[in-house]
Amino acid sequence: MPSLTLDKMHTSCSPEGGLIEYSLTLDDNSKLELNPLLGKELTLSFHGETECIHCHQRKVARQGSCWGCLNTLACNDLCIMKPETCHYAQGTCREPSWGEKYCMQDQTLYLSRSAGIKIGITRGGNHMTRWADQGAIEGMVIGTFKDRLDVGLAEKAISSGGIGDRTSWQKMLKNDVTDAPFDEVFEQAKSFLNEAQLAKLIIAPKAIKLEYPHLEWPKKVKSMKFDKMPYFCGTLTAIKGQYLIFDDQVINIRSHAGYRIDLSYEE
Repeated sequence: MPSLTLDKMHTSCSPEGGLIEYSLTLDDNSKLELNPLLGKELTLSFHGETECIHCHQRKVARQGSCWGCLNTLACNDLCIMKPETCHYAQGTCREPSWGEKYCMQDQTLYLSRSAGIKIGITRGGNHMTRWADQGAIEGMVIGTFKDRLDVGLAEKAISSGGIGDRTSWQKMLKNDVTDAPFDEVFEQAKSFLNEAQLAKLIIAPKAIKLEYPHLEWPKKVKSMKFDKMPYFCGTLTAIKGQYLIFDDQVINIRSHAGYRIDLSYEE
């Protein structure tokens, strides 16, 4: 039975879109490809052990991090959730070298369709991974900005104007998705930006469609947590976002980052 410390599922996809391929990294650094496991019975066992995904030395407190890493690493700072509060320019970044690598680089502003249509941001060139993590069935890059603060202010203006920056995970997993036209939402988004921000938008952005491995989509969803259900066995019926779907029971792999589990499946 393979063992692993959970982190987010790895995703890969053609730049033109299409089917998302999923995998997990096992303890021996080999990859377990998940798409071929559709229709097979998986057994997941959690024995109460967790470790920080950053320092690997302490128990997980939240988001895969121990308390020490939560309070010291730049990737756990509040500005990651609220990029419009980025404070790198003030000289108070927790890890300036990390900020230079991830925040002070070109950033992408996008629209994605996962339940409704939402506005979002990610590092330049990372949009396919971001959309796959969200379970988006369609995405559209609409602009490029010079750094995380710059794009965060644009996202804040658009979301404050009424285009949300969050997704209903239940609707996303049930594939209950709006068919509202991207072009109309793009025009609406533009109305909330100033001239400098408008100059950074793409004139005629194009949408990219994504597909997810599935046998069927659930009609209802019930989230399962390893802390309450340390042993689980079920038939894998779909994978979407960062969720493994077993009929109507779903497991958010990313939310269990740092959990050590054993995993087996029928050959």
